[in-house]
Amino acid sequence: MLLLRDNTEFIPVKDPNMQEKRESGALLPVDDRISTYDEIEATYTKDQAKTEAARCLKCPTHWCQKKCPAGVPVTDFIEAFRNGDAGKAYEIIRTASTLPEICSRVCPMYKQCQSECTRSINTEAVGTGNLERYVTELFYQNNGKEKNASKTGKKVAVIGSGPAGLSAAQKLTELGEEVTIYEKDDRAGGLLEYGIPNMKLEKGIVGRKVDSLKEQGVKILTDTTVGKDVSKDTLLGDFDAVVLAVGTRSARMINVPDIENTKGVYTAVEYLSSTTKSLLDSGMKDGKNISGKDLDVVIVGGGDTGNDCVGTAIRNGAKSVTQIEMMPKHTGKTDLSDERVPKIPYVKTNTSQEEARIVFAKDPHVYQTTVKSIEKDANGRISKITTIDLDPVMDDTGRLIMNEVEGTQKTYPCGLLLVAAGFTGPEKEVVEAFGVDVGQRTNINTDDYLTSSGKVFACGDCRTGQSLVVKAMADGRDCAVRVHEYLNA
Repeated sequence: MLLLRDNTEFIPVKDPNMQEKRESGALLPVDDRISTYDEIEATYTKDQAKTEAARCLKCPTHWCQKKCPAGVPVTDFIEAFRNGDAGKAYEIIRTASTLPEICSRVCPMYKQCQSECTRSINTEAVGTGNLERYVTELFYQNNGKEKNASKTGKKVAVIGSGPAGLSAAQKLTELGEEVTIYEKDDRAGGLLEYGIPNMKLEKGIVGRKVDSLKEQGVKILTDTTVGKDVSKDTLLGDFDAVVLAVGTRSARMINVPDIENTKGVYTAVEYLSSTTKSLLDSGMKDGKNISGKDLDVVIVGGGDTGNDCVGTAIRNGAKSVTQIEMMPKHTGKTDLSDERVPKIPYVKTNTSQEEARIVFAKDPHVYQTTVKSIEKDANGRISKITTIDLDPVMDDTGRLIMNEVEGTQKTYPCGLLLVAAGFTGPEKEVVEAFGVDVGQRTNINTDDYLTSSGKVFACGDCRTGQSLVVKAMADGRDCAVRVHEYLNA
């Protein structure tokens, strides 16, 4: 008999499925998906979910749970599902995650829970995200209802309805608070609605979550800007606490001469948001989206947002797509920072890059490069960019410095330049309206989520800086617990 640290007996999984390969969710064929904005990956079938759940060994170490930013009890929910109780499996997931329908779709599982799966030592990791998605979809298919606590009589305003805002509202409601969300956009969801393209996160999923919150009693006011449509004094007067969950909407622009006066230059969020809004409003028929149709599209940024721009530009019907990346090409080598066990190296196949290789017969990336200058046509629209190569050098502190290499300039045609260079902090209007202190990078300073401005709290990216959806979700959840303690002390 093997005893765990808490003196309970470890019971091994009986007859586990030891197949090496993970069950993969079905992907739309490339030829089909580049002509539509439909979600690319499908949910597991019942048979796939059962087969994959049987691969989990329910290890006593729970490395997968420890690696999850939200701390989802991975092996426990999989065990419940494997034993035929999908309802219990969902309840276990919800002890840690307020947005499982979202996180199971957009989380980089291969860097988190799946990266620590024991099965990945010699085979592929268990498909944690796909199983979480399947269990959550079953909950909705079976008309599941979220549970509410008895009301405390306290009222909380949440400013922003991105992952942190929705998460905070969900948890506050579960704890018995009366919640009203204020959202400046015409639809709730924030980053989830307008920052992540429909191909990765179908907007009906976000809408379904919003409807579920409304059923729980959460009031959601859209097209409402704090400081314009509702004042700080009104919020502080009407509510017992205010939670700022406004994200980081101040997009970073590249430092190139005269770029601010050039037509055809947009931030990635402007581009992606316009596409999603046109898709939702008219099925792309209103022509109000920023389009790359028949244009040479250049994207600055090699991260997930840059890749989202690649996939969107292809669907626009771009003439060509070039993706500028400052850093060296990732080799896909095993991460040696964790020496407990050797792991099978895993490199995620990015669907946008796969599409680009098929449509344009090449990788759109240009690595170790940055934009040096731009050229405009007679109408003031961008027509070309000039780049310069970069040489990676490690300085004395161990920091990687990318130095320009003289004589390596190259010119590319460019009719649309999209900048996916991240964000610098929350929009100053909300910060100034509440008079909260900010740090050097303009993120809101907090002490255990409480800001410098009375009963005003902050959570998510506006507090921590730009990060993952799952981390913003977890921060909103934990902030809600802190608010509840503050109000009911």
